[in-house]
Amino acid sequence: MDISERVDYFLELMSCSQNIGYWCFDMDRKLLRSTSPYQDEKTFVRLVFGDEATFAKVKALGEAMRTPVISYNDIDLCSAFVFEYTDAALYRLHILGPLYQSDITVDSIEKELDRHYMSSRFRRRALNMLAGQPVLSATRFWPYVQMLHFAVNEEKIGIEAFRFATAKEKKPQKKNSLVSDEPVHERSSDHAGVYQTQQELFGKIERGDLNYASALNHAVSKASYGAQNFGNPNEKAYTYAIKFITLSVAAAIRGGLSPVIAYSVGDYYETQIASVKSTAERKHILDTMYADFINRVHKLKKRADISKPIQVCCDYIDMHIYDTIELERLGKMIGYTKYYLSRKFKQEMGMSIWDYINERKVEEAKVLLADPTLTIQDVSDKLNYCSRSYFSEVFESVTGMWPSNYRAIELKM
Repeated sequence: MDISERVDYFLELMSCSQNIGYWCFDMDRKLLRSTSPYQDEKTFVRLVFGDEATFAKVKALGEAMRTPVISYNDIDLCSAFVFEYTDAALYRLHILGPLYQSDITVDSIEKELDRHYMSSRFRRRALNMLAGQPVLSATRFWPYVQMLHFAVNEEKIGIEAFRFATAKEKKPQKKNSLVSDEPVHERSSDHAGVYQTQQELFGKIERGDLNYASALNHAVSKASYGAQNFGNPNEKAYTYAIKFITLSVAAAIRGGLSPVIAYSVGDYYETQIASVKSTAERKHILDTMYADFINRVHKLKKRADISKPIQVCCDYIDMHIYDTIELERLGKMIGYTKYYLSRKFKQEMGMSIWDYINERKVEEAKVLLADPTLTIQDVSDKLNYCSRSYFSEVFESVTGMWPSNYRAIELKM
């Protein structure tokens, strides 16, 4: 397959689950192809590239290194640049996006556009295009960038190879471009020990190794995951956190965790990271996430000798922990009567199916209780308990303490 056929195949696969725009330009800024429903080429070019000087910076990034660039502007619009070469020379630019990685209101977009000098006609076109862009978390978007890079260059890369460009502090701008002028962080000799640290850190997740404290502490002082030298400290810390979550999701999947569960867990923690500002809160969320993934993989590997039907039941429970789970439905799913399923489950798992469900709900409750914005009633409702008092009784029976006591201890850590 040539590059065009590989890209076609990638786009066909991606369209099965995500509606992400794809654009391909030559080095004269001529649009060669687009799958975006917004076929307003002039608006896209002006928003993403602006003037010739901005496009020249994008070309310089591709000439400096072959790895993709993830670009964020000052309203958090994200685009990914993948570079194509011929005879070692930059040949074409492939773009995924733009998209948002968290929900944004039309009012916020309008306020941001007001800071840029543009005609009222162009502003209307820009607002129409920006307001229609999809929302996709980094943990779900970045693997598509890896795949597009492979389709274009036949090279497998890790997320740690990505380069990042982000907007500076907000101030009036004289250009229409919403692409950042901030320098992109490049990998350097300062990162000599990062690869080994990553191997150790994410290998713990992949193996479900409960002896992880020293590896986690070592990583905090050693690794930056390519997010050091751009933007303000909050932007730096946020990008580090998102990369840490994304790499943890990938490690958990390699360890055998269901991709559906892994991505859902990653999305949850990514939402938590976006809602906090302090370093202490951010570190607490990442520590909790890391332990969460390790425990999930550890339990999965402990169940390696469990029969396939019971494993399917466990996976279903894990994936629907926020729902009402009916024994009869579980039985029908694997071809067992609910009575045989109950007996078989206890025989293989060493506990009743209801004890397993409650244990898993309590594990999820521990994660939710670490969020100070949620009340205990909120946690009970999210996990679909009939009342707060019953939830508290179940929590106490599993952990030996009431939810309020657990939260008080957790938030002090």
